[in-house]
Amino acid sequence: MGKIIRICFLCLFILMLITGCGNKKTESTDKTPDLKTEMITLKSSNDNKWIEKEVTIQSVGKEEVVREIFAFLQNGIEDQDVVSTIPTDIVLKDVAFDGAQVNLNFSEDYNKMEASDETICRTSLASSLTNLSYIDAVSFQVNDIPLKGTDGKPMSPMTKEQLVLGDPEKEPKTVRKVMLYFATVDASGLVPHEVEIEVNPNEPLEKTVLNLLLEGPNNEDEVSTIPEGTKVISTSISEGVCYVDFNNDFITKHPGGSTGENLTIYSIVNTLTELPDIKKVQFLIEGEKQAVFKGHIAFDTLFERNLDIVITD
Repeated sequence: MGKIIRICFLCLFILMLITGCGNKKTESTDKTPDLKTEMITLKSSNDNKWIEKEVTIQSVGKEEVVREIFAFLQNGIEDQDVVSTIPTDIVLKDVAFDGAQVNLNFSEDYNKMEASDETICRTSLASSLTNLSYIDAVSFQVNDIPLKGTDGKPMSPMTKEQLVLGDPEKEPKTVRKVMLYFATVDASGLVPHEVEIEVNPNEPLEKTVLNLLLEGPNNEDEVSTIPEGTKVISTSISEGVCYVDFNNDFITKHPGGSTGENLTIYSIVNTLTELPDIKKVQFLIEGEKQAVFKGHIAFDTLFERNLDIVITD
């Protein structure tokens, strides 16, 4: 009898344990992760100065955090004191880490920015991203091609120590000599002119010299060969080839004629091939190759230097 009572008591004790465990409130596994705050660098809305602002980061992974900061810089924040620093049409295609360096790869629209806007964009990104504990340097690419400086060489990754958050319009310029080719007034050939220019170190040199060709010579003996209204959309260099993208006015406003077409093409080609790392030139119009220029010259080929139409003393 006592044995039966002990067995019943034991069963009751076990049942109580099971019931107690079943009634115990389970701990939630859906706890919201702790949100982090980071400092990002934006431009003042009224005096063009740099301002750092604290933002709340929702992302956890490194790449996702980089993309979230990019979105803050591109879309702005709810603060009237600052403005965004990245144009809305630029796409951040890839984010890759190499140790403490992050490599950013952008869409072609990045190259369409004016030099001052590109400086603001790049500085804002580098300053914001190097605020993160796991990023020491930021490198920039466009369609997998590294950004190049005025010397034609890839820009070094930007570090916090290299950043000077001053007024981009007052940053020091680089002075160097370049050779420009303009046409004679009677269209008998091209004339070379070496000029000393002050260029922004953050603008590709090939784009700088093209804009100088657009402006024309500073004398009455030569003329620019590029039609008025032409704009340089973008430039890039890959394996010795300089890709130059003009707007439609380059073709539609050109007067035509085989002589005029040759002078225009080789004014540009000869000027560009004076620069480091450029051996050939590929012309694009609004991002596309064109079969012919104005009816006389095949335009979808690579152009090399041509000194036969250059007039020398």
